[in-house]
Amino acid sequence: MSLRRTSSLAAFLIIGQCAALGQAASPSRYPVPFPTHGSDGMLQILVYFILICALLAAGLYFTRTGFNGLLRKGKGEKKLIISEARTLGNRQFLIVAEYENRKMLLGVCPGRIDYLSTLSGGSDDTFSTELSDKE
Repeated sequence: MSLRRTSSLAAFLIIGQCAALGQAASPSRYPVPFPTHGSDGMLQILVYFILICALLAAGLYFTRTGFNGLLRKGKGEKKLIISEARTLGNRQFLIVAEYENRKMLLGVCPGRIDYLSTLSGGSDDTFSTELSDKE
């Protein structure tokens, strides 16, 4: 059996034993005026089962996602934006990242990130004016 099933089975057995001990430890002082029905015990078992399933589901959720969902997330403006990304193959990428209206070209490969250059605005006019200035 898997670890998850084994731990679930162990939790059911432990909680069942604790519930049985709690009921046996506190005998009723007063006589029961009416005979109890078998459905009352089944209802109690059903409520315990639903409660245990809810606790196990919550535990499974928090083990998978962590407690980050409960923490407050900053509502401030996000300054870092990945404008575009291109795959070069073999887990290598070219990324255009924008931070506070400055665009940068980054090379990303396993184990490192290289700053390649700063990109000017996006229009063709700046390129033609820069080219004419160089001549």
